[in-house]
Amino acid sequence: MSVARRLAVVLTFGLPAGVSGQVAAARSAQVTATVSADTVGAGQPFVVQLRVRAPKSAIVKFPALPDSTDAIEPIDPLSIADTPDDAQLDRTASYRVAAWDVGRRVPHFAPIVVTVAGASMGYEVTVPGVFVLATLPADSTLQIARDARDPVSLPSGLWRLWVVLAIVGGLSYAYVRQRRVRPPKVPAAPEAFVVASAEFRALEALGLADAGEHGRHLIAHTDVLRAYLARRFPEAVASLTVVELHRVLARGDFPVLPERLAALLDRDEDVRFAESAISRADAVMLAAEARAIVRDVEAAQAERQRARERGPQRPVRR
Repeated sequence: MSVARRLAVVLTFGLPAGVSGQVAAARSAQVTATVSADTVGAGQPFVVQLRVRAPKSAIVKFPALPDSTDAIEPIDPLSIADTPDDAQLDRTASYRVAAWDVGRRVPHFAPIVVTVAGASMGYEVTVPGVFVLATLPADSTLQIARDARDPVSLPSGLWRLWVVLAIVGGLSYAYVRQRRVRPPKVPAAPEAFVVASAEFRALEALGLADAGEHGRHLIAHTDVLRAYLARRFPEAVASLTVVELHRVLARGDFPVLPERLAALLDRDEDVRFAESAISRADAVMLAAEARAIVRDVEAAQAERQRARERGPQRPVRR
């Protein structure tokens, strides 16, 4: 690495007639640009410093980052330091950068703005260029790359045949074994009545009615009832209105009086959507009705299943 070179650019402007003292003070600043080295390797960091000497009250605005048009990019954030001086402001901005293309490269920066008593002046920055060297060895052009090796070195002669037969045999065995493996059994979905019973027990443990949540007590039990009906009768989805559900269950030979279910669901809609008040006694009674409907439907369905399993019965002769 050669000795760092320095280029000082001192910009001093004469004052035309009629220019105020503030503008003259802003134009009296001095800007110096230096680089830490004149020769670097590709990707090797070096430091660019921009130094400004100005009146003590001056405000100096340095460019945030160097321009990357000449393949020079910043590595660290901008660092600013002041040199103690009672007579004037002495401030230095340091930029740690790196160049990635070989050849002579010149860092470019936006102008430095110096403001004194509201009068601003921009100073163009001229930075010395650096020479970027390639990082490859000097004799790399004399190195001859070896030929690429085969991924697997197979022996010659009869051994090649044995290797091929072993591979084919292994693949055949794996294929036959995979065909013989039975697919895992998918566990059956929980039975509708078992799920509903567990959910009713969980609601009893919550004690919503005793806690003063009478409406929530009824709504929660009705939700369990609707979910049970949707599992037992797939066409009775939970999104149906009371009228639509009544029509669907009537077509499916619902084993419980539809009016009984409709009375419960109508009361539920009053509480759920109209926010109608309900007493604790009514909420407990209607929740018990929801559990009773589930039990009655399950019992009727079980009886129908047993009847189908027995088949048609011959009439008894007398």
